[in-house]
Amino acid sequence: MPDLKSIHSLLLSSPIALTLSDRRLYNYLLHSSLDKLNKQLNFVIPLSELHGVYGTGLPPADRLKESLRRLMRTLIEFEIPLKRWVVTSLLENAKLDEIKSKLYYSYPLHCRELFTNPFTLEKCLIQAHFTQKYSNLLYELLGNSHYAKQETLSVEIADLRSCLNIPDNKLTNFSDFDRFALMPALKEINSYAGFAVKYHTERKGMKVTHVVFEMQIKKNILSNENAKAILPAKRPRLFIDNPELESAYSYLLNAETSERRKFFDKAVKHSAKKKIKIDEDVFDRPDLWFKWVETDLLKSNK
Repeated sequence: MPDLKSIHSLLLSSPIALTLSDRRLYNYLLHSSLDKLNKQLNFVIPLSELHGVYGTGLPPADRLKESLRRLMRTLIEFEIPLKRWVVTSLLENAKLDEIKSKLYYSYPLHCRELFTNPFTLEKCLIQAHFTQKYSNLLYELLGNSHYAKQETLSVEIADLRSCLNIPDNKLTNFSDFDRFALMPALKEINSYAGFAVKYHTERKGMKVTHVVFEMQIKKNILSNENAKAILPAKRPRLFIDNPELESAYSYLLNAETSERRKFFDKAVKHSAKKKIKIDEDVFDRPDLWFKWVETDLLKSNK
């Protein structure tokens, strides 16, 4: 395996988008295994340790199998020097033993190198959150600069468009480029990356010539000796007595990102009426905003 800093064009790809429950499951598996990943690739976890991944109880076998299928079909691709390309997957294999109530799972060899380094672990995990078209490419550009300790990056418009693979005949006005490319991508990056980004433009006359990005540390992943510090905290268990509410909460966890976004935006509006602000960075924490959309969810699930 080459120097991890030489890895570029790292990309997660999957025929089916990962749900929040899929990502929660993977984070739980990493929490359980990451400290030993440098010594072994095969692991076992009791199903009791996955309590709450899909809602408020133990993981249903059918949902667990669906998540494992999606995780195993999710590929990690990257390039290394000398024109070499590598493709691997999030999981090598999995075996569910319902009698013993245990899940056996293993990682591909390349995941050992990728996941035991904080920088490449964040690059892998953050892409599972991205839904906007340009988020990954912009993250790679900004992440490489930030983690090289270059906190200000000035990029010519033509070069930035090239980095984002935007054709010459699309988003030709900067206002469109800003609205449909930069702003949506930066919203996701600021929600999930270990750094925060602001930007301004430079002009020559009326024409925008450069975009200047300014990055600030939110969490210093390069100072972490243990990559486990990069993982999101295990989600708190949400106990709901009402079976209908439990079903509604589970629906949020297993919904596609666009569907969960719809209810999150409603929660933001409902809470604002009570002068309570819900921050964007809790989008993937429905346990923190579920109460604001209980009624909406119950109506939609009837």
